[in-house]
Formats: sequence, C-alpha cells, structure tokens
Amino acid sequence: MIVLYAPRTAPFTEKVMRGLALKKLAFELVEPETPEDYHRWNPETGLLPVIEIDGKRVHDSTAILLHVDELSPEPPLLSDDPRTAQNQLRLVHWVDETFFWYWNRWMRHNATGPTEGPPVAGESLAEAASRTSHAELPRPGGVSLRSWVASRVRARPEPDGPSERERLVQEVGHRVSDLARLLVPRPFFYADRVSIADLAVYAMLRTIADDSIPGTRPHLERCPGLLDFMKRVEQETGG
Repeated sequence: MIVLYAPRTAPFTEKVMRGLALKKLAFELVEPETPEDYHRWNPETGLLPVIEIDGKRVHDSTAILLHVDELSPEPPLLSDDPRTAQNQLRLVHWVDETFFWYWNRWMRHNATGPTEGPPVAGESLAEAASRTSHAELPRPGGVSLRSWVASRVRARPEPDGPSERERLVQEVGHRVSDLARLLVPRPFFYADRVSIADLAVYAMLRTIADDSIPGTRPHLERCPGLLDFMKRVEQETGG
C-alpha cells in the first residue's frame, strides 16, 4: 500500500508520481488542505512530498525514489555503471537546487519585492524551503500552480536596466540551454532509458512549459530537443 502526501501540481510531486508510474506502482495521492497538514505529515521539516509504504514514511523526493527503487528494482532508476549513476544523481541535485532557487526567488520577489544579497551560504534546498515556507500559506487545493503564481504578481515600477524579474527569466533560459546541450545526443540524460535524473529534469521543465515563471516558456520552446525529451518521458511514464 503506497500513499503519497503532496500537492498535486508541485514539481517534486510530479517527479515522484512519474517514478511510481514508470514502475507501474499503484498509489493513493492525498493532498494537503491546511498548512497544518504539512507538519502533520512531516513533523521533521514540514515539507512535502512524503510517501508512506507499508507504514514507513520517507520524505524528500530523491530519497523517496531511491527507496522505491530498492523495494521495486525494475525498471531501475539508476544506471548499472557507477560513474553514470553518479552523474545522474549529480544532475538530480543540480536541477532540484537550481530551479527551485529560481522559483523561490521569484515568489519572494513578487510577495515582498526584490530581495537583497545572494542566497545564504551553505543553505540546502530543504533549509531554503523551510526558511521561506512560513512567508506564505501553501497553495490552496484546486488552484493551478500557474494561476497561484500569477495571482501573487504585484505591479512595481521598473528600475533602470534589467529588472529582477527579467534577470530571473534570462537566468532560467540559460539553465534550460545548459540542459539542452547536456542531453545531446542521447534520448535521456546520460543513458538510453529513463532514470531518476530524467524524472527530476522533466518535473522542472513541466513548470516552465506551464510558464509558472511568466516569460520562461519561450526559452523551452526554442529547444526542440528538450520538448522531444519530455514527450519520451511521458510515453515511458504513461502520458
């Protein structure tokens, strides 16, 4: 019995759901309805997703998928080659940290205005999320991620030169281009079959395809190789 506690449209939820679908494992999705649900399901950090398998709970999307991979090894989520597997895990970490930072920066900018200074040195993804998670209530159920983000955008006078929003959009575009170059010439990242790296990349590209940070979708549309990659992942994970 598998229960996934998570908001449906969050990218880390997408990442886990695609992994479960790839392995053809049935699960029940339970979405949070109140802020208290986050801490009730994950008292340690208050972050979702959390998965419960036969009474054992695991949090963090990467840890969840690696745990699932141990329990259900086929198809594997990591390459048999140690070096390739290391590269796949390194890409997962980079994608999760990088795109989450951009998304989080966007939310903070539009909620409170431009933020000053670089991200906190040594701050992990979980710590960054925890530090900002109390600034706003979780997205209400039934509201799409795109609509939720758009609803929090506030009009501000633009300073001379590129605005914070413009810089974020440009930076996301650079990272999308990085992924497009890294993918070539393989059908998937570092391999010829779907791995945990592809699930992480797909989940973040899905938010860009939905234009969750307005203005980023054109960057993805200029990378046909990544669009084809997304279709391949969807085919392997059931649409």
